[in-house]
Amino acid sequence: MAKKDEFGGTWWAKRWTSALERLGWSSRLQRGRTYARQGNVLEVKVRPGRIDARVQGSRKRPYRITINIDPLSDSDWDEAASTMAEHASFAARLLAGEMPENIEDAFDRCDTPLFPGSEQDIDMSCTCPDWANPCKHIAAVFYTLGTEFDRDPFLLLLLRGMSKERLLAALREKRARATEGNVSAPDIEPDAAEQLLTLIQEAPDSFWNGDATAADSVQVNVAVPETPLGIIHRLGVPEFWARDRVLSNSDFLAVMKDYYQTVTRRALALAYRDTAEGKPIDESAP
Repeated sequence: MAKKDEFGGTWWAKRWTSALERLGWSSRLQRGRTYARQGNVLEVKVRPGRIDARVQGSRKRPYRITINIDPLSDSDWDEAASTMAEHASFAARLLAGEMPENIEDAFDRCDTPLFPGSEQDIDMSCTCPDWANPCKHIAAVFYTLGTEFDRDPFLLLLLRGMSKERLLAALREKRARATEGNVSAPDIEPDAAEQLLTLIQEAPDSFWNGDATAADSVQVNVAVPETPLGIIHRLGVPEFWARDRVLSNSDFLAVMKDYYQTVTRRALALAYRDTAEGKPIDESAP
């Protein structure tokens, strides 16, 4: 039996799979799990509103799969981006390769769900002779997409019509416009960088002359990231590591995981330790 999270460990990858299974295709989708698990999906290309894939079946020539999901309109994306811009954490999380858990609220605001809500939302075809739709080849692509979305959450947004570059540019523009207009809505959550920027703008002389007392008001939230190694997964193994004979024999992700866990423990210990003088840092902190 397949592991529960083998086709995506992040919440958005699981949400993608569960959304499809709720469409009444559960029995059909199960047929594709083995194909996906065995690596029969040879290629998956995601673009706005469309997925093209090749899946190796029982015949010599791979089958070609096309899946169409209507992208959001420009006006819907503008409204969704405006909602995201109200939260400073959205851009920060997306830049870190993570999908904010409340991102669906931004799409609910324009009455357009991020994930498919009905069978009519998806149009799909396969060159195989199987009459069922979705066939096991299409089902395999659906599961493989969960893994792809796990690796790069921006692919999910691209499928709905917005590239990473366009979205982040829109968020920066809307955030800058809100700052220039002195907008201070109660649900705007300024991060540490924005708080420091305010200090610099309000009292540049004292800040640049080394007056660190003003920075005491900056609130920093230190927490374990919901997606471990998000940046590492997105960037992949660096070239120098792959070229080095000694380094290439070790697992880059495993090494980075140990480093990140150690740094995370120390950061949490420093952030939340007892401030009593002489209190040692607890290296075993979670």
